[in-house]
Amino acid sequence: MIIIAAPYWDLSFPAALKQYFEQINVMGITFRYTPEGTPEPLCAAKKLYYVTTAGGAFVPEEFGFGYVKTMAQSFYGIQDVELIKAVGLDIYGVDVEQILNDSINAIPYPAV
Repeated sequence: MIIIAAPYWDLSFPAALKQYFEQINVMGITFRYTPEGTPEPLCAAKKLYYVTTAGGAFVPEEFGFGYVKTMAQSFYGIQDVELIKAVGLDIYGVDVEQILNDSINAIPYPAV
């Protein structure tokens, strides 16, 4: 299982996370190419949780989470990718504790 936690910044995630993906996305270690040129996964993980927070409510999934999900499924072979998010935390008048508690309560705790 892999858990990635990153804030939602500027329609994506921090640059350091992108750099991390660039470091681990290594042919022959996390994936290889088939003779047809498509990536073939080499990762043993079966599940990836992506946890994010955002100050605003505009958090399109295709940006930050979409990139992570595509990398996980296409290059690493992790088909089970789940998004956990707490958004709207900086909106005036919201109940931040409630937003965080709702997000925490939405986490499916897997049997270990």
